[in-house]
Amino acid sequence: MKKLFWLFLWILLVGVNSTAQAQAPFYQGKTIRVIVGTPPGNLYDFWARLIVDHLGRHIPGNPSFIVQNMPGAGHVVAVNHLY
Repeated sequence: MKKLFWLFLWILLVGVNSTAQAQAPFYQGKTIRVIVGTPPGNLYDFWARLIVDHLGRHIPGNPSFIVQNMPGAGHVVAVNHLY
């Protein structure tokens, strides 16, 4: 029990003394492409565009998003493109 206490105390002290280094946002000025395997106007396309509208605000660097539709063969065309 005493070892557990000292371990916890050591972790607490190391965590308090360490400082976070500021980094430049990785996605700043970049474009993220979201691939959807259905034609435009489908429900999956709607959800992808709805999420993309709000996702850029929550990623550091505020990247831009493009939704790219790749319909065909039951989403196989989109999956092969990702592969």
